Amino acid sequence: MSTPNFKPMPQNLSDDERRDWLRRQRTAENTLAIQALGGTEPNQETLSQFQRYVSGEITLAQAIAQVREQMAQEHAAFRQYLNRGSII
Repeated sequence: MSTPNFKPMPQNLSDDERRDWLRRQRTAENTLAIQALGGTEPNQETLSQFQRYVSGEITLAQAIAQVREQMAQEHAAFRQYLNRGSII
């Protein structure tokens, strides 16, 4: 099973690994859907972090923390842009 957001599951996985992959993929899909319902579509960096989670490279907590950090940096840069625009 593959989705537009994630790479297909490798064919050489054991049954347990396949089950874990699918569980992580459903969790990632649900997390991205909740984010989209909040009005924020995932960007490529977010998808990349969640692909790493689906692949089993990082935990869900690590993926979420990295996405939060990315969003904080983007918001800080946007705030700086707005503040600079109001000064000029």
